[in-house]
Amino acid sequence: MNATSTSIDIQTLLKLALPIGSRLVAGKLDTPVRWARQLRAQPPYVADVENGELVIVSVSTLVGHQKPLSLEALIKELAKTGASALAVRGTLTPRAHQAARAHHFPLIALPDRAVLPQVERAVNRLFTNYEAQLTQRAFELQQTLQRHAASYRGLTTMLNAIARMLDHPVVIYDRHGNVLSRGLPASRGQDWDVHMALAGGTEFVRRFDLEDRTFYEDDWQVIESPAGLTTPLIHESRLLGYVSVLSAGKSPNEFDLLALEYCAPVFTREIVRQRASDVTVERVAPARDWITEWLGMPAADDALLSLRAEKDGYQPGLWYAVVLFHWVPNGERSGGAFSPERMVKLIKGELHQRRIQAPCGRYVDRAVLLFPLDEPQQTQRLKQIVDMLHAVLDQAAPDGDVTAGVGRPVQGLSKLRESFKEAERALTLSEQLWDDSQVAFFGDLSLYELLLNVSDPTILSGFCEHWLSPLCDYDEQHHTDLLQTLSAYFANNGNMARTAHVLNIHRNTLVYRLSRITEIIELDMDDPNVRLNLHLALKVQRMLLSEETGIEI
Repeated sequence: MNATSTSIDIQTLLKLALPIGSRLVAGKLDTPVRWARQLRAQPPYVADVENGELVIVSVSTLVGHQKPLSLEALIKELAKTGASALAVRGTLTPRAHQAARAHHFPLIALPDRAVLPQVERAVNRLFTNYEAQLTQRAFELQQTLQRHAASYRGLTTMLNAIARMLDHPVVIYDRHGNVLSRGLPASRGQDWDVHMALAGGTEFVRRFDLEDRTFYEDDWQVIESPAGLTTPLIHESRLLGYVSVLSAGKSPNEFDLLALEYCAPVFTREIVRQRASDVTVERVAPARDWITEWLGMPAADDALLSLRAEKDGYQPGLWYAVVLFHWVPNGERSGGAFSPERMVKLIKGELHQRRIQAPCGRYVDRAVLLFPLDEPQQTQRLKQIVDMLHAVLDQAAPDGDVTAGVGRPVQGLSKLRESFKEAERALTLSEQLWDDSQVAFFGDLSLYELLLNVSDPTILSGFCEHWLSPLCDYDEQHHTDLLQTLSAYFANNGNMARTAHVLNIHRNTLVYRLSRITEIIELDMDDPNVRLNLHLALKVQRMLLSEETGIEI
């Protein structure tokens, strides 16, 4: 634990550090926290927990132990240690709620997609580097609004997101003071209607005296008034309107100002997009999806559809890889809540922003993308774009997960059918191996198909033990992330800059960690056979753990 005497209450952690969407389900918001740590992976689980610490845990990790530990039992043990709160990823049972209330112990529900090491780092960064965490949080809020915009959820959804984060109403109005949209915080206790009435109308905007001047895109300013913080929304040297964070006469804090700075450009782009959509008079009837017809017809008819395909941007001389996206609803839900047509629309929007010309359509319950490549071996950009699209779709997916399967690059419509079958196999195998959202590439999953056919699983577990046990033991004893570092290093093809970015660490820190890995395993990481075996052991470990517990490594 960091030697610090400062503390931050849970309400501030929810606002500035814990993943967006986290919520307090038991306990008090003003409970002080002094540090954060993940729960030990092995018993005694609470031996290292200190007074005032926020403990972070995943339900799937608890039930995956040889001796499963219930949440209610963990809460009782933590209450004895003086821990401040428990943050949980996974389903919270009624018994856990009852135990938390009985012991007056704060219980925080984390979003299902929260990455626990990142949660720990974000909370502790609030103690050690407050300014850096504020900037990171403002960036996360900006990304959330951009995802809402990409999903066409509108200004109201975007404003509600920032209002709940800042715990202040946020209002957008045009240059004449007419309210266009507003977002309200989740908390109550203020007569916000009175304050919002002040933040509108010609009298309110006249005091800014901005009408008769020339604007520039980087001409960003914040105007403080009794109503709160206001900044103009500018596009192409024109004043579109204003956005205000209402503070009811209270002095705005540093994060309110930073959030407004990061989010105002997103609101500007959304208003411009909506206005462009409103002035479109001609509505062109969408052409029938040629990809649906193509995959529904025999291969002999591919020549008949070649002209249709070329009109949709398909170029016969290029290599293409088939990418399939499939929405899997959670629980008992089924049906078209997140239709392939919706996924196709989102994919086309993202590709259009990046000026990528790629045919996209649907087939049955899948969105189908034909991604172009100049050469078949140039798959790095393919993986980057697919990961980006998967993240966008997964964020927009209601009550479910989006999986993706990618086939190998080929030329010609007939051979693309083979790439489609490979993408289907990758998608199916991914959904069999992992329960959550995944991107599966056919070439990568060929290894898993081979490993699944090994008759004696002890051979695989022994292989993992031989190659990974020194790092596993070191991580457990010293609470380090060397195994995760090695996995990220391989996942990014040994690219130091990209690996450091993914891990959110400095490049020098990465160099140090890799040096420690070499010392611990006592092998030469420059030896290609060593790298191969380590990489293979990580993949085998992931497969074995996924089969047994569903825990993602």
